[in-house]
Order: sequence, then C-alpha cells, then structure tokens
Amino acid sequence: MTEKLFYEDLYAREFDAEVINQAEHDGKFFVTLDKTLFYPGGGGQPCDLGFIDDVEVLEVMEDGENIIHVLNSEIKNKNVHGVLNWDRRFELMQQHLGEHIFAGMLYNLHGLHTARMRIEGDNVSIDVDSDVGEDVIFEAESAANEAVWKNIPVEILYPSMDEVKKFARKLPPEKSTQPIRIVKIEGVDYVPCCGVHVNSTGQAGLIKITSFENHKGGKRIYLKSGKAAYRWVKSVYDEVRKAESELVCGYEGINEKILNLKTQIHNLKITNENNTERFLKPIAENLLKSDSKIIRHVMKNSTQDEIKILFRLITEMNHEVSAMLANVDENSGGVFLMFGCNRENKNFDVRPAFKKAIEILNGKGGGSSFSCQGFGKGDINSALDEAEKILR
Repeated sequence: MTEKLFYEDLYAREFDAEVINQAEHDGKFFVTLDKTLFYPGGGGQPCDLGFIDDVEVLEVMEDGENIIHVLNSEIKNKNVHGVLNWDRRFELMQQHLGEHIFAGMLYNLHGLHTARMRIEGDNVSIDVDSDVGEDVIFEAESAANEAVWKNIPVEILYPSMDEVKKFARKLPPEKSTQPIRIVKIEGVDYVPCCGVHVNSTGQAGLIKITSFENHKGGKRIYLKSGKAAYRWVKSVYDEVRKAESELVCGYEGINEKILNLKTQIHNLKITNENNTERFLKPIAENLLKSDSKIIRHVMKNSTQDEIKILFRLITEMNHEVSAMLANVDENSGGVFLMFGCNRENKNFDVRPAFKKAIEILNGKGGGSSFSCQGFGKGDINSALDEAEKILR
C-alpha cells in the first residue's frame, strides 16, 4: 500500500521513498514506491509529473491501494528521491479549485449541477446539466471571483455519510464506502473530491470564463483560473493593443471601428459584384446564343466568385439549360469546376456528369442535383468531354 503523501502536505515538492516493486513492459518501467507525492490523477484532474532519481516520470496511475509511476528508464537504487514538476502541479491545483468555486456558485445561485469536469492544459471544461443562459454563467463568474477575494480557507473533511447526504452539492457514487473525502469551502462548496487544490480561494487568483457551447441538452463551459487565467487575459490584452494600433483608437472605440469597416467591406463587395456582373453579362448572353441545352465554358485565371456569378447569370437568363463551367489557374494547374442548372426548374441532374469530371481531374467536390462544385488538376477539356457525354 503506497502512502499518499500528496494528501498530507499539498505544498511539498520533494520526498524520499523506497522502491517496493519495479516491472518493465514495452520499454517502460512501472515503479511502485512505499510513499509518494505524485498524485495519480482522477475526477478530471491530470496526474503529476516530475522525476524520480533524475529519471523522468511520464505518467502516474492508481492500482488499488498502490500508486504506479511510469518511467522511461530503470530505477537503479532501492532508496530514491522524487521531485515534482511543481509549477505544473500548482497550476493544476489552482485550476481545480477554480472549478470548485465556479461550480459551487452555479449550484448556490441557481441549483445547477455539473455532470463532468476536465482539466486539459490551460483549459477547464465543465458540463452543466441544463441549457443555462449567458447571464447566469457570468453571474456565477462574478460571484466566484468575489469568493476568491475573500480568501476563504479550503477544508478537507471526512464526515459521516448522513452529513454528506445532507450538505453535499454532489453525492458520491452509491458503491462508495466511508470515509468520504469532502472539500469544503465555507459558503461556496461542499463536495466529495479526491483531487488536490490550493488551500485557500485567494490562491485561485482569478476565475475567467473564456467560452461556452451547447452540449447534450445542457452547456459546456470553459474557464481558466490562476496563472492560466492571467496568461489568457494578457494574450487578449496584447491583441487589443495591436487592434488599437491598427485602428488608431482606444479600446473603447474598437467595436465601432470594426462595424464601420464591415459596412465599408460590404459596400465594396456589392460594388465589385455589380461591376463583375456587368463584365460577365455579355459573355453569358453570347454563350446562350447557341441552341445547345448544355453551356460549356472555360475561363483562365479568374476567381471562384466570377465563375459563380457567370453560372447564376446563365441559369437565370435561360431556365432550360445546364452549365458546365471551369476556371483554370495557369500558375498552379488547378481547376475549379461548377456544374448545374436553374435552381427552380431543376431540369438536369448534374451529379453523374460532375462525378465523372472530378474523377478525371483526381479532385474532390460535390453538391446537389442542380449545383455541384469542386477542385481538381489535369486536362480540363477531356474531363468536360466525358461529362458532356453523360449529360447528353
């Protein structure tokens, strides 16, 4: 049975221990010590990493009452010295406590339960069992940071099962046996947890929601705490400073500047489309002078937008034709294809012909019966010849 030093002193960084078992498998060494500071992970919190006698610890896992350390080479000594990657451990403790505080506030303010928590790098994600609104999420964030500023102690308790059932935000699994390890933050949270945390809310530093999304009928919320939150806020600040410089304004004016630029871009896009249409309309009219029901045309060094506008003009001017259009980039040899017919009439199913052409061009693409597009590379005339046979 491995003595779990990580529960006795959350802030210890080094320890001495004795190797009680070592096994090799697939080039990895699985080492069991009589005691360890390496937390094996659990409940969404990753395991600790570090070194044992200067040998890197790659993973730590729990096997019954023992803690197994996975190393990349053999331990030579019976008595060893372990050193945690402390910066990583401390940030994980900050992140985990930040999750407790935020989840506790969701529960205290709105009775919301969290179904899952996971720490991955700088990100903590929690799943809430109902579809909560943005206002609720940020209300809980504000309350969580109020709790941080109060610097409330974090207590570890092993109460009776009756007390757990009475006060816990989340009940332990039915098969759980006493003692149940409870993390208590007065006025904030009371929940079963096997993880490791900083010992006061103040050390969580800062709790910041970064995003949220719908997930299985509820919400998945992403947050950062402590040093990870600071890094994120600093990166956002750096981007804001760049935007201020480019837009020649203070941060208060960034949104207005962006909205003005979007309006200008929209207007320019409309102007460009109108000019392009005026340029392409005579081409469409000339192509439609033939009696053919299949309009075939290849352009060179044009844009996708030009091909799409020409396609629209042809199929709007004559509802009875199908169009086989292509653009060849003479620099790369790449080909953009667009096949289709009038959207309302749907006189043709162009998919078989398009599939044949895109196969000849070793390309990819797809679409509906009346509109397909894709990219390839090769002899465009051969591809269109075979496609035209199918359409005819």
